[in-house]
Amino acid sequence: MPARSSCLGRPAAVRPPKTGEHPVLLDCLSGVADPRRAKGRRHPLAFVLALAACAVLAGSRDQPRQIH
Repeated sequence: MPARSSCLGRPAAVRPPKTGEHPVLLDCLSGVADPRRAKGRRHPLAFVLALAACAVLAGSRDQPRQIH
């Protein structure tokens, strides 16, 4: 199944790595189509996705914990 580029379900133009290749995360994410409008776009989508992936790998939860 091809990678999805957004919640709209359009397939991304990302080719799977060949045997022996070791793609960098940003290289892989740069092939994801950006569904955002140009207005207000400040950071490349690949960078935003990489930050989200790092947060999940670091144990981020869907809601912030409240500090008492």
